[in-house]
Amino acid sequence: MWNAILMPTKSNAILWANALFLFLLLALHMADPLTIVFAYFLETIIIGVIHLLKLWLVGKYGNKSTDPKKQLTGIPLMIFFCFHYGMFVAIQSVFAFSLFESSIPGLEDGFHLIHNYTFILGSAGMPIILASIIVNNLTYFYTNFWRNEKYREYTPDGILMKPYVRIFIQQFVVILAFFFYMLFNSGMIAAVLLILFRLFVDLIMFSIKKDSATLEILSKKLAKTPEQYPEIKKQLQEYSE
Repeated sequence: MWNAILMPTKSNAILWANALFLFLLLALHMADPLTIVFAYFLETIIIGVIHLLKLWLVGKYGNKSTDPKKQLTGIPLMIFFCFHYGMFVAIQSVFAFSLFESSIPGLEDGFHLIHNYTFILGSAGMPIILASIIVNNLTYFYTNFWRNEKYREYTPDGILMKPYVRIFIQQFVVILAFFFYMLFNSGMIAAVLLILFRLFVDLIMFSIKKDSATLEILSKKLAKTPEQYPEIKKQLQEYSE
C-alpha cells in the first residue's frame, strides 16, 4: 500500500513536481530557505480562498441542510467563513511571527501583521514559490473536488469546517520548521526537511481522494464490521479536503 501512496504516478505528479521545483530553487540559491518555510505558512490563506469557491459551489449545486438551525448558505455563509477563518489565520500569524522574529532580521513583533506580511511577501523568490503552491492547490481542487463533482455530496454546513484539518497540519508544519531551524541552526536543513515532510503528508491526503484504491483498502482495514465501512470511507474521504 505504501508503494501505491508514495511512488510517483501520473495522478500525483503535480505534488512531486512542486517539491522538486522547490529543491531546485534551493540548489540554485534562487530562494532563501526560510522564504520557503513562510511560503508554506502563506498557503493557509490560499487554502481559505479556494474554500470560498467550494462553499459557493456547494451552496449552488450541493445538498440542502436538513437542520433548520443550519440554513445559512451562499454569500452570508461565505462572509461568516471569512470572519471566522480570518481570525484563525490572524492568531496563527501572530504565533508564527513570534517564533521567528528573533531569527529573521526585518521581522517585527508578532502583532505587527501588516509589516510582517509585507516583509515576507517581498522576500527573494517568494513570488515564484507562491505561484507554484497556488498551481499545486488549484490542481488538487480540480482533481479532488471539481472534476469528480464532489461538491454535489455536501451540505454548506457540512463542508464549512473541512479546511481546518489541513490548517492544523499547516500549524504543525510551522512549529516543526522552527524546531528544525533551532535544532540544526540551519535554514537549509529546515527547508529540506519541511519539503520532504509536506510531500509525505500531501501524498497521503491525495491518496485517499474519492474513488481511489487506497481509500478502499484503508476503509476495509479500519472497518470492524461491514456496516462501519461506508461511514469510515466517508470520514477518510473528508480528511482529503
